[in-house]
Formats: sequence, C-alpha cells, structure tokens
Amino acid sequence: MSKRDGSVAQVFELLFSFAESLGLTGDREIAQLVGVSPETIQNWRTGAVGELKPTKLDQVKRALGSRVAALREGTVASPLDLESGMTHVDISPDASPSQLQRQLRDRMHYDYLGHRFLYFEPQGALAWENLISGGYEQASWIQGVRACAREWLEPGRRKDGSAKGPIATALGLGRRTRTRGLDIISLGPGEGSKEVAVLEELEAAEARGDGVPWRAMTLVDVSISLLIRAALAARRSVASLPMERAMVRAVCADFEEGPLDFARRLTSGHHDDDESRRLVLVLGNVFGNVRHEDTFVRQKLSFLVRPGDLVWIEVGIRAETPELDPVYRLTQRSETETAHEANRRLLLEGPYRRWEAARGRTPVGMDLRVWVREDDDSTTIPGSYNFCHDLVLESERRAITMLYSRRYDVESLGRWLEQRGYVIERIAKVADSRRIDRVVHILLRRT
Repeated sequence: MSKRDGSVAQVFELLFSFAESLGLTGDREIAQLVGVSPETIQNWRTGAVGELKPTKLDQVKRALGSRVAALREGTVASPLDLESGMTHVDISPDASPSQLQRQLRDRMHYDYLGHRFLYFEPQGALAWENLISGGYEQASWIQGVRACAREWLEPGRRKDGSAKGPIATALGLGRRTRTRGLDIISLGPGEGSKEVAVLEELEAAEARGDGVPWRAMTLVDVSISLLIRAALAARRSVASLPMERAMVRAVCADFEEGPLDFARRLTSGHHDDDESRRLVLVLGNVFGNVRHEDTFVRQKLSFLVRPGDLVWIEVGIRAETPELDPVYRLTQRSETETAHEANRRLLLEGPYRRWEAARGRTPVGMDLRVWVREDDDSTTIPGSYNFCHDLVLESERRAITMLYSRRYDVESLGRWLEQRGYVIERIAKVADSRRIDRVVHILLRRT
C-alpha cells in the first residue's frame, strides 16, 4: 500500500537509519542488505510503498537479524587498535601454546612430528619469517597470488552475461541479479602477505562492478606470533571500508588434526547456503606439507566447504627430475652452508632443542638430512615426490620427520582432486626469477 502524501513510512526511515549506521547509503547497497531490488528501495524512499507484506517483512527481518549476528561475531579493529598494533586472537583449547607443547612432548619419541611444531613458538615463527624473507623468492609468489586474484575476480561480462572470473561468477559479480556474501578462510596464512593481496584485488573488483553485501576473512594458524602479524596486515588493508566489509578474524587452531570448531562462527553460517560462498585458501604449499593429503581433503576441506564453494590451492610443481629442483641441493652433503640453508636447519632443529632445554638435557648430536621420497606412503598422489626433512639423532640411532615438502604433477593432482568431488575452475602456473614454472595455483569448486 502506498502513502498518498508521498512521505516515507517510519519503518523505512528506521531501516535507512540502520543501514546508514553500517555505512550503507546507496540504493544498491541497501538492496543487497535486505535482499530486494534497487527499484524496490527507491519505492520505499519515495513513499510509493507504505508498508510491507508479511512475507516480505519476514525476509527483511531475517536479513537484518543475520547481519547483526554476523557483526556480533565479527572482529573489527578500531583505528586506535591498528595504530597501537593491538589485535584480537581467538585461541582453540587444543591449539594453545601450552597444549601444543604437551603434544610435542608426548610425540617426541615418535618418528613423525610435523610442520605445525616448527613455528607455534615465537622463536620458530621468527626463524620461519627469516627463511621466507631471504632466498625464497617470496615476492614472486605473492605477485603470483595477486595476478590470480585479479583474473579470477574479474567482474567484466561475457556474451552470456556471466562474469569473466570464476570467483566473480560464484559471487554474482557482473550480473544484474543479487550478489552473494563472501567468507574467506585461510589455512596457514603465515604473516598474511598473500591474504592481503587477495583482499586488495577483491576491493578493486568490487570497485569495477557490483559489490558483495558482506565479506569476512578468517585466518587460521597455530602460531600466535604470525597470526597477529597477519591479522594486523589484513585489518589495515580494509580499515577504510564499512564495518561489514572489514571483518577479519584471527583464530589459533590446528586445522590439520584439530576439531575445526571455528567453522561454527563463520559469517556464512548465519545465511542460507545460496546467499553466500566460501573461499578456502590453502596457499604456500600448506597442502604439500600435511601428513595425509587424502585425510585432509576428505575430513577437513569437506567439513569447511559446501556444494558451490571454492578452494584455492597453491603447490610446488614437480620438476622433470628431482635433481632439477632447487631444494635438491639440501639432499647433498656439503662443507659449506649458505645463510638460507643455516636458517632452514635452525628452524627444523628448533623444536627438539627447545624440548631438550625444557627437560634440562644435554644437547645431543644431531644432523639434518633431506631425502627424496617417491612411490611410498608419503607420496600417495600419483606423480608426486617429497623432500622429507628429518632430524637424525646419532645417539638414539633414529630419525624424526619434521617436514614434508611435496612437488606435484599438475595433471595427476587435478585428476586426484576431481575424484574427490571437486571441479577445476582454473589452473595458473607461476615462474621463479629464472622463468622456470615452480608453483601452480588451482581453483576448485565443490560439486
């Protein structure tokens, strides 16, 4: 029913005031907020519509309730927090530093520890940062992420009206229909440089086309030191945006063996599945570091992603022979050790040395050995090989595996993923400074 005097009904005045408090003033932004068309918002503004039908009222109430719940769960840093370097980190009980220390103690006599014990402590995090900052070509890999994000978020339209980029298509960017909200979950972000690149390219894509009604980023890692850096970097990159576009959460959790309780707090959980999409980032060869890729995909990724959601994986590419891989040099004994190699050794020895110190034990003789493993239990995906990093304890005559670092045949990996319910949307290779393809990015959609 319209109002004959052309005035705006109080319910709509209240709605517009609520939207303005969120930083939303345009008809299109408000339409995305409540799930109607911009033309409907214009009718509300002009008084052409004076009240809502019951079904439409229920829709608006659900949309506003979901937004309030999402904002309540969201963690948005104030300008003062960003200036002072303060940030909030949610810590899962099973991934607290004391609990991880207990796990390390209990597993020290096993033959496998795993990569999460390398940098959950500040000393290990610092060694990891030193490793990637020198001799690792990190700038090339960050640029590769940025290039993929720019292409995959391209909202320009094809002849059929769909967006050119697969992520843009999943979100509805470039179409005249309603867009979807975006939940980004990054597993193992490190210091967060790649995640910042994704956020910046997302903002650029929204500036070229329709924006999403909301977006949130959840950073998940076991290192509190690295999480603080990553969260601050991400929050600074979105500090000028409205609250609903600046939600960044930092979660200290073990995404490989832990229960993934943080998934219950994702913003998309407050919306119908078709109103949002999740994009899970597994960058930096995290996928190639896990102990069992099949277990990770079937139990962890499948828990996080719903049909239609996306997974972005970055892995190392198999060289024609392992001897051509830059890491192969570490498998050969040498009288000289570069600074980069020394830092890698200290990173890998660190957990055992700190455990020794905590127990008051005299440091034992130790040797770091890197082995190429192929066609065994550590390389179950066809065509892959693994640079297995072991600590050899001379007095105990045994070895402890600290890190798997796999390389993959791209086609074989793609077929393996498709067999587990994923469709490959895009594949992009990234070259190193010598113009040799070293890394591949694979964008997957769950069927």
